[in-house]
Amino acid sequence: MFLHEQALIEQTAYFLTILCLSAPTLGVINMVTSYFQALGKAAPSLTITVMRTAVLFIPAVILLNSLWGLDGVIAVQPVVEAILTTGCLVLYGKELRAGRRRTREPAAA
Repeated sequence: MFLHEQALIEQTAYFLTILCLSAPTLGVINMVTSYFQALGKAAPSLTITVMRTAVLFIPAVILLNSLWGLDGVIAVQPVVEAILTTGCLVLYGKELRAGRRRTREPAAA
């Protein structure tokens, strides 16, 4: 509809395919961020947000652009989201274990 050059249409389809790889990981990241916010734990939630943007995304754009050019820039999002999803699952697991320990401890009289 908006694009008329076949090469540009093919490149756009390729880029969208790569970007779609990160969709499942975004769900995990958003769920864990919301989980910590709902618990009133702003620090882990903020950490996830800052890690995604400032710590991982910007340096990864610079690095992957220098290695693979435009393909590297497009690949940044799935790479960063995969790394961050792993970190989110670790934080979530630690929180679940800490919650279980708190529920097993006898209440102080």
